[in-house]
Amino acid sequence: MAVCRTLDVSDLGLSLDTAAWFPLGTRLAVALVDPTSGAAIEVIGDVIREAVAPSWTLGILLIEPPMEWHALVAGAARRSASGYVKPTKRMRVLVFGDDHRQRGAMALYVTSGWDVLFVTDEESIAEALAHIELDAVVAELELGDPRLLTIMHRVRHAQPTARRIVRGVTAQSSELVHRFVDRDAGLDALLDAVTADMPAS
Repeated sequence: MAVCRTLDVSDLGLSLDTAAWFPLGTRLAVALVDPTSGAAIEVIGDVIREAVAPSWTLGILLIEPPMEWHALVAGAARRSASGYVKPTKRMRVLVFGDDHRQRGAMALYVTSGWDVLFVTDEESIAEALAHIELDAVVAELELGDPRLLTIMHRVRHAQPTARRIVRGVTAQSSELVHRFVDRDAGLDALLDAVTADMPAS
């Protein structure tokens, strides 16, 4: 599951600015919110352009888009009279945790403005570390979870510049974790943890 920004839409497909990596041919379900009506539209499509550096633009060819899709495309065309606007660099954040913890934190991450990729298993973490240059990894885990140290060690080894954050119970920083953020602290505390200067190694 990934949170991303829509760059372009057409009758046949869309392009997304995203940190998520999906190989060519992957079938995806994409939920978009129409900015004019506030209604959610879900479409199904296949990846026809992988999101890779430097553009990180994912191209999706839609399969039988619903009638609402055509109204969304027409609305987007009216709003884009000013032409293409190059997207700004957004933080790419990997969030690891159990499904129930991620669902509870979904609204927080959606409002952050980051490209967020949610994963629930260590194989997905390894794949993300291999294909995506991350700004931060946030573990939605309890401090005593046996997976925590293994995951943070793997992140430090694979992408040493990525910030390593644990969102749960507040504790002192360690060499494997840059910041611990209390789960109830809200978006500002998480923003601070992700964007603060890293300690000297």
